[in-house]
Amino acid sequence: MKTGRGSRVSSRRRRVFVVDDHLILREGLRMLLDGQTELEVCGEASRAQEGLKAILETAPDLAIVDLSLDDSNGLDLVKDLNTRLPNLPILVLSMHDENLFADRAIRAGARGYLMKKEAGKELLSAIRTILSGKIYLSERRSQQVLGAALSGRAPVAKAPI
Repeated sequence: MKTGRGSRVSSRRRRVFVVDDHLILREGLRMLLDGQTELEVCGEASRAQEGLKAILETAPDLAIVDLSLDDSNGLDLVKDLNTRLPNLPILVLSMHDENLFADRAIRAGARGYLMKKEAGKELLSAIRTILSGKIYLSERRSQQVLGAALSGRAPVAKAPI
């Protein structure tokens, strides 16, 4: 496709790699993402080391990583990926409460955090936000962080119990 200035605009689909230990979730993500005109799943893994190796080989445009993996902590994978591929956008998709883990994921190198209880359209929004170069947090978490910044205090996670 051409723009008015004669340059070419890429129409290639953005490639997403998924690391999650639940097969049904990976299959669902593949169906959702492959159904989008601008996105496709280029690979998947159930374990951190397998995911790290495959991501280094496939060079995706974005990685989606779960925090709870069979063989390791997903935050360690995020740190490893951030060290080896600092320009790779990473979205953490987890069942764990964002109040407890979103800040840790961002500090580890992720560019976004989304809880698995959210709708598919919110996942697509998070992916598109991150691929556009921005950081994604839920509206609720963003308001908490901004509110804490305005009051001059660090955002405090509520005790889980």
